Amino acid sequence: MNVEIELAKRMLFRSLPIYVIVPLLFYFKSLEAFLTSLYSSVIVATGFFLGAVIMSYAAKISLNFYYFAALFGYVFRLIFIFGFLLLLKNVYSIDDLAMSLTVPIVFLTMLFIEMTMVIKRKDTDLDWANDNSS
Repeated sequence: MNVEIELAKRMLFRSLPIYVIVPLLFYFKSLEAFLTSLYSSVIVATGFFLGAVIMSYAAKISLNFYYFAALFGYVFRLIFIFGFLLLLKNVYSIDDLAMSLTVPIVFLTMLFIEMTMVIKRKDTDLDWANDNSS
């Protein structure tokens, strides 16, 4: 089982209301703000999922490579998110306010939701989480 990928899928599912609520709030401003917020949310979610994929495959190679991938995955995720946001900004006419508010709201909310789930121990059904040998 790819634990990191499973965690990422659960994180995306748990954060689904954020992907709906934030763009809907921007819909009251304009259709352009709604679409910008929607695209920004998808870019952030994809960045998180790609980070999980990198971590999952790195864990299969070695523990040292996993640690390296954790650091590199974070940097890669930031480059991916900001690169695609800049590409979106250069290719389409977007609402700058919607993008600049959506990205931190979605990013920080996803982190907060996962932090809450870790504190509540909601993902103890995964293989590595049941290992109490250390």
